Amino acid sequence: MNGAELKATLKSGGRVFGTMISIARNPKWIPILDGVGLDYVVIDTEHNYRSRGELGDFLIMMNTSGVVPIVRIPIPDSHYVTMAMDAGAHGVLAPYCETVEQVREVVAAAKWRPLKGDAVDRVVATGEHVSDATRSYLEDRNKNSIAIIGIESQTAVDNLDSMLEVPGIDGIFVVRTT
Repeated sequence: MNGAELKATLKSGGRVFGTMISIARNPKWIPILDGVGLDYVVIDTEHNYRSRGELGDFLIMMNTSGVVPIVRIPIPDSHYVTMAMDAGAHGVLAPYCETVEQVREVVAAAKWRPLKGDAVDRVVATGEHVSDATRSYLEDRNKNSIAIIGIESQTAVDNLDSMLEVPGIDGIFVVRTT
């Protein structure tokens, strides 16, 4: 399964099964994860340190399996999104999103990389691309990209309706904090 297939399964009303891993650092776990019938694995880098090299090695191995790798990044920031995606993640889970601006930044980095700055801001705000060829290239390049936002505070709940208006969100992860 890849990111596009995972999204299509969910959109059609199907079920997907996954887990989040925090402690496994060694890629030797990949065949075990692949063998239990999981569709996706969220690799936690918010609460567990992984160097860029460790994460990259883990993602290389994950991409040899049938399990979709999603990285829970430390904070909702485009830098961490692009690091995870460039290392081989099919998606990100951005924790503790509280504002529309944070969600736009995360979605833009996940769905429209390598665009940055004014170009990506324009695409997210209006859907306007430099050219049709650029749009086509970026849509194909990022078709497996998954953007999940974490709702972890009352502020996030209060802003949820406006945050969900940002195009490109594939899922939400709700955490009870009280």
